[in-house]
Amino acid sequence: MKWSPEQDAALKAVDQWLKMGDRQVFRLFGYAGAGKTTLARHLAEGAGGEVAFAAFTGKAAHVMRQKGCEGATTIHSLIYRPADEDEEGALVFAIRRDAPAA
Repeated sequence: MKWSPEQDAALKAVDQWLKMGDRQVFRLFGYAGAGKTTLARHLAEGAGGEVAFAAFTGKAAHVMRQKGCEGATTIHSLIYRPADEDEEGALVFAIRRDAPAA
């Protein structure tokens, strides 16, 4: 596949990140239509471990799932779980200690 200069730079950044091995999360940012999902799928196919696809919004996670990023969810749902309701009936969230991003 032919990558744009920005995508090529991202591939090199991921390669560097994998070689360093000191951080659990790699964040990929860019404008809509820049090819983030295509690049993320490509990277996940070559990953030797667990991969979690996440986005800031539910809509973006939905688009990722439609484009083949199985299990894509929101960043919020990777970190928090519904825990209870407060006195006024509002949902209260707690940190997911068992989450892949924990």
